[in-house]
Amino acid sequence: MMTFRGFIAKYRTLKLANLKGTTVHGYETNIDAHHLPEFGEMQLAEISGEAVQTFLNQKRLEGKAVQTLKNLKWGLSSIFESAIKYGYISSNPASGADLPPEEVKEPPQLPTGNQLRLLIANLKEPYSTMVYLVSVSSIRPEELAFKWTELKPETRDLWVVRAMNKGQFHTPKYHRVNRPIRLTQADVDRLLALKARKQAKDDDWMFPNRIKNGKKMKPGPMRHEHILARHIQPVADRLGLPHITWRLLRHWGATQMIAAKVDIKAAQQRLGHSRPTTLLIHYAQVLDESADTAAGLLSGRLGPARIPAEPAANPVAV
Repeated sequence: MMTFRGFIAKYRTLKLANLKGTTVHGYETNIDAHHLPEFGEMQLAEISGEAVQTFLNQKRLEGKAVQTLKNLKWGLSSIFESAIKYGYISSNPASGADLPPEEVKEPPQLPTGNQLRLLIANLKEPYSTMVYLVSVSSIRPEELAFKWTELKPETRDLWVVRAMNKGQFHTPKYHRVNRPIRLTQADVDRLLALKARKQAKDDDWMFPNRIKNGKKMKPGPMRHEHILARHIQPVADRLGLPHITWRLLRHWGATQMIAAKVDIKAAQQRLGHSRPTTLLIHYAQVLDESADTAAGLLSGRLGPARIPAEPAANPVAV
């Protein structure tokens, strides 16, 4: 007799309480906006595969993107799997739901190295160093929550030990707890120059701000969600540069590493992926030089291109 809405309260305690903040935010958004309005008052045992498929088809008719439909299906499947685990139902009605084919997507326009240098040179601090650091390290923007003690100049390593989303701290999205990012000496010198200019101590935040803790404000790192629109994109627009996002900076870094034939495991660790295939499928784009190499290789195997002569206008029968 357990309703979907009644089980969601248990699901939040049993399942979501053990997930990272970014994951929980995505699940909760879909639960409140989509899942509860559709299934809230239905008994779990009454929700059929047909009901789930009808729900997904309706969301597609409403114009939801394929990735949104995937997230809705995955979220429902997680809820039903938990219900199976704790004995409320015996099968998962979302497991066999069909999804539409992937949509045609235009590849994002990556900035060039010269464009990034121009942007970094025109940004104020600490935003200039933040863009520089994400570009050279390929970290996620939520991983910018560094303290100076995590920079190890002697080994040129910057340790990723935490992340922050919407003011909430959580562990980085990585299959290991922490990971080091190897920097060049020039990278380290730039960071140390910022530290000296701010007269910061080792236990201070690298990019400090004040964050809300209950009803009080306390020292904390900057929230990356606000920085792009307020401080970075206006400068990019003024300079006539492509639209800049944190994700594009990661794409840029991944593409440069693939083009330079950096070892796939080293690139995987730098980006913080649990699988190397994620880098190849979702991040790396083909650079013009690589595309020219591929074209020249295949065309060269057939020899010089020859354009066939035009046939005679009125061929004479023999």
